[in-house]
Amino acid sequence: MSPATGKNLILSAALAFAALGILRYYLNSMDAAEVVRRLAGMRTAVALFRLSKGSAPVNFYDVVTSGSLEAPLKLKLKWHGASSKVRPAPVLQTTDTGGWGYVNDPKSRDFGTVFIDCAHRDEKGRWWSEF
Repeated sequence: MSPATGKNLILSAALAFAALGILRYYLNSMDAAEVVRRLAGMRTAVALFRLSKGSAPVNFYDVVTSGSLEAPLKLKLKWHGASSKVRPAPVLQTTDTGGWGYVNDPKSRDFGTVFIDCAHRDEKGRWWSEF
């Protein structure tokens, strides 16, 4: 075997190993119970804000600056990267970011709702966005 062939084999093996690591990352997720606990924490923070200010915030990050929540909680769902971002949304509709969504339009019937912005199902077959 020539030195060039040996280097190509090593490079191919390294790339395959890296691809497997990336695939494993995207196939792993938090278990449903942990995701729902975190969702409940986010919703509780909005409820505390609503109690103290009289209304849910238009900007979710006002919950953080008010002290009701230290920071948005990290979320890791299958087929998505980990995220603690909160996507503002005028209505409760998923765009499959794999993170959090927050209905920020006061005219929406769902105003102030934190939701899981994912179009996939959990390990029990439930849609994440329905929690």
